[in-house]
Amino acid sequence: MPAARLPVYDAGPPCVSRAVDAFVRMGMAGVTFGAFMGSYDAVKEGYKGTGRALFVAKSAARNSLGWGMFGGAYMGLNCGLEALRRKRDWVNASAAGAITGAMVASTRSRSGIRVFGTAALFSSIATASEYLRPVQYPPTGL
Repeated sequence: MPAARLPVYDAGPPCVSRAVDAFVRMGMAGVTFGAFMGSYDAVKEGYKGTGRALFVAKSAARNSLGWGMFGGAYMGLNCGLEALRRKRDWVNASAAGAITGAMVASTRSRSGIRVFGTAALFSSIATASEYLRPVQYPPTGL
């Protein structure tokens, strides 16, 4: 007997839409973080004038892309696991956080301890945030 599928409106937006939304939102957070930290680092490095502006712009762009990729990958995995398991619970967030954390850590370090530690950290943060997130996505209040 096939499992009952959720109606389109109850399932929420498609996974691609959720991933793009997360990419844009986290990308904007990355721009903000990159602008502030780039400005701070530029002063610390001694940049002035046009060199400082270019340094800040590169920092904002680099952070925007990195944060956006992380957010999009996490939300895409979370939504994909939700569709695969046909459940919306903390297990999806935990697994997606661990996989995304391992991907991020493996780009920076080849140490198995660091990859495992980062995966565990991201998994625990994602699991905790699942309990704080509204039941409806996106939270429209309807």
